[in-house]
Amino acid sequence: MMRTEADKAEVELAVFRRFIELARLPLDAGSERKGNADTGEPDVICTLGGELCAFELAETCAPEFAIAAANAAKSGSGVSVSWGSDVSHLSLGNKLTKRYSVTCPDHLLLYADGPTALPDEHILAALNDELVSGMGPFLSIWFYGSGIHKVR
Repeated sequence: MMRTEADKAEVELAVFRRFIELARLPLDAGSERKGNADTGEPDVICTLGGELCAFELAETCAPEFAIAAANAAKSGSGVSVSWGSDVSHLSLGNKLTKRYSVTCPDHLLLYADGPTALPDEHILAALNDELVSGMGPFLSIWFYGSGIHKVR
């Protein structure tokens, strides 16, 4: 099932709020809002510790795993099989080339909102390899898999 933009916005704000809570970042209560993609804003604009900042979010679940999970949920047995590989580094590479129209610090949150092919440690190694040429427009890069990890 394809998500609408409204569904995507709702999921991203929920993921962002869980991330902020688990990372124990100083979010100013109620300051988070969905960014306006039409004007080039990142996914979330908020205030952390009194400072305006932005977060771009990217889901890292391989599409074939999401489809297998959906098929398993629909099947009578609850089982489905899929072959695939980790796409986290591809998601990161894609985001590193984008530019956003904000003057505040911009951060990237990669998140696994579904099954992944690898444990967090292996994903983190691949993400660090992808960052050898720099961090693009981002001040910091985070990965939210089975735990919260500041990549850089």
